Amino acid sequence: MKWVLFDFGGVICDPPGPREAAALSGLIGVREERFWEVYWQGRLDYDMAAVDAAGFWGGVYTRLGRAAGDAPLDELIALDLKMWSYLNSGTLDILRELERRAVPLALLSNAPLEMARLIDEQPWAAVFSHRFFSADMRRAKPDPAIYQEVCERLGVSPGDVVFVDDRADNVEAATALGISGALFTDAARLRADLEHLMPI
Repeated sequence: MKWVLFDFGGVICDPPGPREAAALSGLIGVREERFWEVYWQGRLDYDMAAVDAAGFWGGVYTRLGRAAGDAPLDELIALDLKMWSYLNSGTLDILRELERRAVPLALLSNAPLEMARLIDEQPWAAVFSHRFFSADMRRAKPDPAIYQEVCERLGVSPGDVVFVDDRADNVEAATALGISGALFTDAARLRADLEHLMPI
C-alpha cells in the first residue's frame, strides 16, 4: 500500500488570513504588504534552523531599517504560530478516513523548530506514523534531497509515495523523482485526486 505524505501549511492548516497578518504587521508597526515582503525573505533559513527565532525576527526588523532589539520576541513567535493554527476541517476528515483504512501516513513540512514541536503535540498529528520537518532535517522543499531522505527513512521507493502539497514547485520536485503528486487546492479536489491515485 502506498504512503500518503502530507504538507502542513496550506493543506492541513489554512493559509494565513488578513486578520492574522494584520496582528503581526500591527505589532511590528508596518503595512501588511511590506510585512509579507520581509517575512518571506530569510524564512527558508529559519525553516531549516540555519537561524533561530531571534535571528529570523531580527532579520525582519533589520530589513525594515529598525533595531532588532525592538522586537518583542515571545509575542512575535506566538503570533506566528497562531497564524498557522487554523485547521482545514475537510483535510482532517480525509486524514481520518485514510487512518481508518490503515493507509500509512506521514507529514513533511517546511517549519521552524517552534512550529515543528507544536505540531508534534497536537492530537490530530497522531495519525502520522512519521513527521518530517525541515528544521530537523536541515533541508527544505523543494530540494530533491529532502524527498529522497524521506523515502529512505520510510523504507520505500518514490513510486510508493503520494505527496500532497499546495505549492506547485514542491509537487513538481517530488514528481521528478517518481513520487505521485497531488496539488492541493481544496479538500474536494484532494479527495478526487486520491481516489484516482489510490482509492480511499
